[in-house]
Amino acid sequence: MTYVPLEDARLFPFRRTGLIGSLSLGLTLLVMGVMMMGASKGCAEAKPPETLAPTPQSISVYALSRGKGVPDQAREVLAHSRTLLKSAQERGEVRRMVEQRIGIEGETRLCAEFSDVESVHSMIEQIQQLGQGVDLINVKVEPCSP
Repeated sequence: MTYVPLEDARLFPFRRTGLIGSLSLGLTLLVMGVMMMGASKGCAEAKPPETLAPTPQSISVYALSRGKGVPDQAREVLAHSRTLLKSAQERGEVRRMVEQRIGIEGETRLCAEFSDVESVHSMIEQIQQLGQGVDLINVKVEPCSP
């Protein structure tokens, strides 16, 4: 029988060697790395407000289809939305308007970029009321494509 000297047993009571020791060391290093990455996220320089470009306020109206073309009701809502947006453009509320055909069955995206936030909210409410209960009409707040 072999005995472990008492001094070594007291100095290293939980000595792990082999696979268990290397796994615990790897796990410890992984946790430390993740913690350091998390701590460094807040180190980016903040830009002053005057250097940030204002985001344009714009909405898109989509007339979509389900394999049989755009329904007549959806076309009517799109046409009425186009009329509302053109009159807003004449009043100076809409900076630019872009109409794109996005599908082979007549699907269309009508996008308008507004000069102020109040006009956007007012127009969204009007167009959503027009499209209420009409299938395949979507109104989204999103930037217009260049």
